[in-house]
Amino acid sequence: MQDKLIVENLKTYYYSRSKVVPAVDGVSFTVDRGEVLGIVGESGCGKSTVVRSVLGLIDKSYTRIEEGRVLLNGQSLLDLSEKELNKIRGKAISMIFQNPLSSLNPVYTVGSQIVEILKIHENISKEEAKKRAVGLMRQVGIPAPESRFYDYPHQLSGGMQQRILIAIALACNPRFLIADEPTTALDVTIQAQILDLIADLCSRLNMGVILITHNMGVVAEICDRILVMYGGVTVEEGRSTDVFASPRHPYTRGLLDSIPTIKEDKEQLYSIPGQIPAFEAPVGCCRYASRCARVFDKCGECEPPLFELEHGQKARCWLYENVSPVTVPACPASEAITE
Repeated sequence: MQDKLIVENLKTYYYSRSKVVPAVDGVSFTVDRGEVLGIVGESGCGKSTVVRSVLGLIDKSYTRIEEGRVLLNGQSLLDLSEKELNKIRGKAISMIFQNPLSSLNPVYTVGSQIVEILKIHENISKEEAKKRAVGLMRQVGIPAPESRFYDYPHQLSGGMQQRILIAIALACNPRFLIADEPTTALDVTIQAQILDLIADLCSRLNMGVILITHNMGVVAEICDRILVMYGGVTVEEGRSTDVFASPRHPYTRGLLDSIPTIKEDKEQLYSIPGQIPAFEAPVGCCRYASRCARVFDKCGECEPPLFELEHGQKARCWLYENVSPVTVPACPASEAITE
């Protein structure tokens, strides 16, 4: 049986004294080993909350998983205790966090932090753990790993720090890797190196990868499939090639039109107007309606489901209720969209 990570109808809500925020409101997807799934959307769409819910890394003082299932080869992760989850984290599923400098402990050498994860999950000696740590540093492209082993995080560049985090994530040969905005704090050339490294490791080690990002260009680089999130729900899903060639949801179209290209001579770059509204559960309308150029009466009356379209694409838009799938037209930079 092939390893598979399955998320079904996951709902994670934030609770405050005055309201309930549906941060993740019924998201479903699967990831196979050797596959890269990109989850994209603006900040506040619920991307990070999805993967933190999968690993049980939510603050339970104000966050609650309302319903849904997370299955790893048939095993329900949501039913595991904290102790049982600790055996999964870093071993079967690893995660690379956004900011490498804040994710690494500044008072320990980078080598000792790799050794720590090996000692937790593997029954090996300290000497063997150090040998493997040096090998991992070499595998992720750290030059002179024998000497860098004793460096502290502040002695490394942002790109090297990110490589150390990748080494920690790969230490115990995980079956699935979650990369949460792994290139956010890096310059463009280093971003490309990190993305190439993740893609190479996915192929070579047969890992399933979930890549969280707001950058559609990053998704185009290495992802096999795309999940576009907005307001806590999936608004479009499909193979990367299909979504880029023929986006079905107006939000996806807006994200793609916001990418500058050297082929087009535009006086003004397009940007999606407005911001993501602060939703409260239950949501009774299309969540993108306040920012959409193609909004009509039904959008404000009830929320659309995910419609099954051609080529396996899905889109959460009333445009597809009674018509054949059509490509959503590009948004001109001068188009005014009122909220």
